[in-house]
Amino acid sequence: MTKTVRIVTTAMALAAMAMGIPPVEAAMPGDTNAMAKMHMYFAHHSLGFPEHFYQFHPGPHWDLMNSSALRLTPAQIKQEKMLAMGMMQDTERGIMALKKAARQYSEDAKLPNPSIRALTRDVQAVGHAQAYLGYEMIPYHIKGYRLLDPAQRVIYHRLARENWIHKMKMMHG
Repeated sequence: MTKTVRIVTTAMALAAMAMGIPPVEAAMPGDTNAMAKMHMYFAHHSLGFPEHFYQFHPGPHWDLMNSSALRLTPAQIKQEKMLAMGMMQDTERGIMALKKAARQYSEDAKLPNPSIRALTRDVQAVGHAQAYLGYEMIPYHIKGYRLLDPAQRVIYHRLARENWIHKMKMMHG
């Protein structure tokens, strides 16, 4: 399995678990439909995170997947793992909050004579939850990058660029 596929699969499995898909199902590479749905959910609700941010700062999961190429020290690996876990927990909370807000909006909108104030509050809650998904990973990605020394950063930038080019080639044929 290529590094890119492992990285994407790992990230999608973690996001799937955050969305309530059992870990066994989330980690199953054969269930491409569930993985595709999870990926699409995040892509549609993260305010362009992949194309605007991820390509430049792929984050602690990616750092760990490239630990040997980046020559991460044991201390850096430990810190990257802590960042990855924190990010996963925050993403899970964000996805749950967005789903809850969207359900409430949907329920209120179905009422025969809905309250304008309630609908406005619902839309604001959906927007807030979606914005959270758009920014909650940023500190984790930046903190992971800041763990690197100058020589590691040079390697990081080269690998991140290669990773993004490869992803774009895969997406666009």
